[in-house]
Amino acid sequence: MNLLPDTYHIQQTFSAYCRTGEKVKLPGVKPQRLKHYRQLVFNMIHDTMEHAFPIAFRHIPATKWNKMVKEFFSRHACRSYQVWKLPLEFYTYAVEHNWEEVYALPFLNDLLAFEWAEMEVYNMEDIPAPAYSLSGNWLETPLVLNPEYRLLRFSYPVHLLAKPKELLKNKGVYFVLLFRHPETGHVEFTDLSPWLAFLTEQLAMGITVRDILDYAPELNITQTDTLELDSIAFLKHMQELHFVLGFQS
Repeated sequence: MNLLPDTYHIQQTFSAYCRTGEKVKLPGVKPQRLKHYRQLVFNMIHDTMEHAFPIAFRHIPATKWNKMVKEFFSRHACRSYQVWKLPLEFYTYAVEHNWEEVYALPFLNDLLAFEWAEMEVYNMEDIPAPAYSLSGNWLETPLVLNPEYRLLRFSYPVHLLAKPKELLKNKGVYFVLLFRHPETGHVEFTDLSPWLAFLTEQLAMGITVRDILDYAPELNITQTDTLELDSIAFLKHMQELHFVLGFQS
């Protein structure tokens, strides 16, 4: 439904005031009462970010965290109509405005990305899996994976450690797989080596374990006696966790 021009203008003026706190005049509204609306909206944004990013909220100094939320609230015009998606805009704003350097938190982008991914996977729409069989050849038969997942790469082990000092001491290359359990709906995650991350990525494209192993030397990965056994053991474990669903029919 289209809004009348005056109604739209009032809405935009009110929302601008809620963000910035700059004085405005609205018909039928007492100026001294407006601040209460602004505080209510800010509290909602603050609570949303606190619950969306509990690790960041707990371990980033309160002065920095509050400043981040206030800057986001006052300077960013939120676009999403769904409250649960606002943390994505917060994360995007942090990246675009280089908060890692501004607040001297080199791991911030990784941490916000990880916590947002948990929320995104939990709330994502159901994705039906292709038909699969519980019997097949682990090497030769393409596998069917749980389609409700995210595979992420980080420079800091934000999925394993929480304290900033520990994160800063462990900069490197990390991979994490997040997926939604098809029966419980809970989001599970597991740390992956670079090889297992590559294996997972290729399996999702329908490539067989045998073909992936044959390509290993191209990645300067030595074909050890245990690489094949370790890869299959990993996949069997992921089947127990309901990430590997079965074999293509």
